[in-house]
Amino acid sequence: MLVPLYGFLRGDTIGLVVLCDSDDTMAQVAESLQRAAAMRVAPRPGQRVWFDGRPLDPRLTVARAGLQPLDRIDVAPEDP
Repeated sequence: MLVPLYGFLRGDTIGLVVLCDSDDTMAQVAESLQRAAAMRVAPRPGQRVWFDGRPLDPRLTVARAGLQPLDRIDVAPEDP
């Protein structure tokens, strides 16, 4: 099932909606958002998905994290 997430990448100036599969891991979600913003912000290794003020395990799936359509996520280094 596709889940649209409202994502903000550290260093970017706008938020983006990214379509993620419910089985995508947080590592895949971070990569998707970085690819979507690559015209403005160069992708960097070691980025984590943050939700509700806490970093999510990169192996956790969208479904297991309990993310719902249009939830806000942030992608930033481990120490924002």
